[in-house]
Amino acid sequence: MNVDEAIYVHREDLIGLADREIHYEELIEAIHGDARGATEISILGGFYAVDALVNVCRKVPRDARRECTIRIAVGLEATALIPRTWTDMREVEKKLRSTGFRNVTVKVVMNSPVHFHTKLFRILRTTHPVWYVGSANPGSKRHELMLRLTGRHDALMAYMDAVFEEARSVSEPQPAVDIRTLRDFFLAGELCHKPPTPRLFTFDAFRFTPDNREQIGAVLAGEAGVEHARPRTEGFGFSLRSALGLDDLPVIEGEEAVAQRTQYRRSSVDTVLGLWMPRKYARELRLRIAEDEADRFRKLTEIADELNAGPGQERVRIAFGAHVTSLQGLLDRHRIEVQPVPNREALFERFLRSRTTTLSDEDARRRLARTLTLVDMPDIWEDAHAVREFETSFFEDLTYRASVTTGGTGRIIRSFVERLGFLGAHAPSDVRSDLEDSLDELGWRDRDWLP
Repeated sequence: MNVDEAIYVHREDLIGLADREIHYEELIEAIHGDARGATEISILGGFYAVDALVNVCRKVPRDARRECTIRIAVGLEATALIPRTWTDMREVEKKLRSTGFRNVTVKVVMNSPVHFHTKLFRILRTTHPVWYVGSANPGSKRHELMLRLTGRHDALMAYMDAVFEEARSVSEPQPAVDIRTLRDFFLAGELCHKPPTPRLFTFDAFRFTPDNREQIGAVLAGEAGVEHARPRTEGFGFSLRSALGLDDLPVIEGEEAVAQRTQYRRSSVDTVLGLWMPRKYARELRLRIAEDEADRFRKLTEIADELNAGPGQERVRIAFGAHVTSLQGLLDRHRIEVQPVPNREALFERFLRSRTTTLSDEDARRRLARTLTLVDMPDIWEDAHAVREFETSFFEDLTYRASVTTGGTGRIIRSFVERLGFLGAHAPSDVRSDLEDSLDELGWRDRDWLP
């Protein structure tokens, strides 16, 4: 067994190793270099990144992959993350097999009684093993240090084999999620956010004061209106949708309208990180909004297609000219003094270019089509301050809403009351303790959330 004189470092720029007389090599480049001649790659990681794991293995030449053995085992950070971890690691296995590897083993080291935190790489080149031992997880973006060892090491080999023997294969059925701690309870939820409503299709050709808008509103009550303007929904600005003849595009709703239609607030608790809701309710909510979002995406794509066609751009410019003329005539007839927007033509061209560019991007259209944003609850439990602030805000909102005796408190609050009893007289800290004890004794399953 030999230990390289060099140290292997990722993101050396944190401490400026390049400016010091220290013998180091770039870690990721070294691992990728060794992988190019591998007949077997074994990786143990406490954490992981899907693409990073796949990229290491893909350094093996394509014609050598069929005979190359891949073994990967990663840690499970929390019981609530079983679904995500199983999904991710099955994706790793699928990607590796699709790129030519046949002998692939992907496993997860469970988190009881403690979290698996090892970082160990073994790359076998026929009969010549290379080891990397140190701090780096596959895909880490942090400053990391590892040592490179070459040759046989019986204890390391026995340890690695023991890990693979104890770990669970992701080809087996996903284990049940048994929620017994507050951390797992919260990680089994999602954060819900209503994106801001952009004035995506409206351009203001004039500077309207509140008084101006009131005056014009009164005038329009008795007149035919202004070309390519929708005063009730978009103010008195130029409507790009109208100019393209696509007024039937579903309006991107405001927060109150979305809340009323989807009832997402009754399924969530307000926190410093946003609205938290259990995964069961999040699944139901996704199904409820999926059709609307798909319809909105189709309409946005129609607008993108029109804007990317030559006649569409010209049609919009002609319509804008008609809008300005029409609105200026109305203002003149009723002696309403309003200043035009400075550099109006140049700003309008910029508006048109930006909308064309934005809507040409499929990802941007999907973001704009969203009614709500639902994301997995982040694992903040390494940061005691963040955990304290999050939990305090959660239990304050829960306790306050549980004490309300009139009006609806929502099914999420009723679920807690069903489990813990009347909470109106409790302090938030007492509710936290009661939930913690209840989780330890009974756990929490999807069926505990009321319909």
